[in-house]
Amino acid sequence: MITLCNLASLGFGRFSLGAILPFMKNGLELNYQQTGFLASSLFLGYLIAVLVAGHFVLRFNAKKVIVFSLFLVSTGMVLTASADSFYIAFIGCFIIGVATGGIYVPSLGLLGQWFTNKSKGMAMGIAMAGSGIGMVFSGVTVPVLIAQTGMNGWKISWYILAILVLIITVSNLIFLKNKPEDLGLKAISKGQDSILIQELRNANLDTNVYRSKTMWYLGFIYSTYGISYLVFSTFLVDYLIADVGLTNSSAGTFFAIAGITSIISGFIWGSLSDRIGRLVTLMIVFFIQSILLLTFSLSSNSTLILLATALYGITLWAVPTIINASVSDYIHPKFITIGMGFVTIFVGIGQLVSPAITGYLIEYSNSYFTAFLFSSIIALFGALGCIRLLLNSRKRAELSELEMPLKSIDT
Repeated sequence: MITLCNLASLGFGRFSLGAILPFMKNGLELNYQQTGFLASSLFLGYLIAVLVAGHFVLRFNAKKVIVFSLFLVSTGMVLTASADSFYIAFIGCFIIGVATGGIYVPSLGLLGQWFTNKSKGMAMGIAMAGSGIGMVFSGVTVPVLIAQTGMNGWKISWYILAILVLIITVSNLIFLKNKPEDLGLKAISKGQDSILIQELRNANLDTNVYRSKTMWYLGFIYSTYGISYLVFSTFLVDYLIADVGLTNSSAGTFFAIAGITSIISGFIWGSLSDRIGRLVTLMIVFFIQSILLLTFSLSSNSTLILLATALYGITLWAVPTIINASVSDYIHPKFITIGMGFVTIFVGIGQLVSPAITGYLIEYSNSYFTAFLFSSIIALFGALGCIRLLLNSRKRAELSELEMPLKSIDT
């Protein structure tokens, strides 16, 4: 059910925009800056939603928030499909963004109830597969609809997505549960630790999300992802058509390939982070993404671009998977949803400013060279942020080990 939630929110609500946007741009006669603002409206709504989603979950429950938000996604899609001007499309995308944030944070927060730390990274990765499935669907179907129905194909695409989201809404209304205890079950892997060990571990976790320095560091790192990946996920199809010279169909195929490889992205990197550590894995991912974004900036060879697209897809959901798993490592289970909402504010800010900056850079340089170069540099800052937090964490661990013998001597 959580994977379906991600399919509806990120896969259909968020990342289908990347496949549909070039045709919306032509259909509504928008320039690149307006196109960037259209994407930013979605992220503005997303940012507002993640600010309050955790508190709504505490007041009501995750299932109620998720089901309502799913219905809101389909409403926003219908409004966007019926748009005949920039302003109506802006409002429609804004509503989709609000609803997406209302699904994403509570749904991943539920994983903290269903899985323990030993398998949480893998579980997050599986849940993120829904985003990749959405990319594959939109990358394949949108060009076909455009070819068969003309420039109104982008409208039909939104209507189809709205119907699919409604089906997912009904499925979650029937089958989604807030916690395993509702079915008489225990969290997966929970049996490996005694209740006492679980309680002792939880007692050492932060309960004040906003005062945790680690959470602020994670937020900064997450913001670099929000800025850097947007040029790939939102403008890839237009870049392939405008700069690389591919046809609409070929560009859609490339986008679908990125979606296919991204399906296993979260599972691979989430599982690896369970084994070698969250920050080390996150650092590796950012370095890889920086190199691949630089490749898009410097090359227009279609074969090399195809390879870079597939490889970037493999890393696409690694960062949100690992970041959200990290929140569960540092924050008390009762406040995980608030913690996820807090760090998601940072990625939301990154996603909000990135399309406007990217649109300006494309408009100014009349190509995607500067936009991908800018994103590559930002991804590198993300890697450096991981190194800094890793060193700080190890330093705190060493100080704690030194303090323990001193305390035993004093007693």
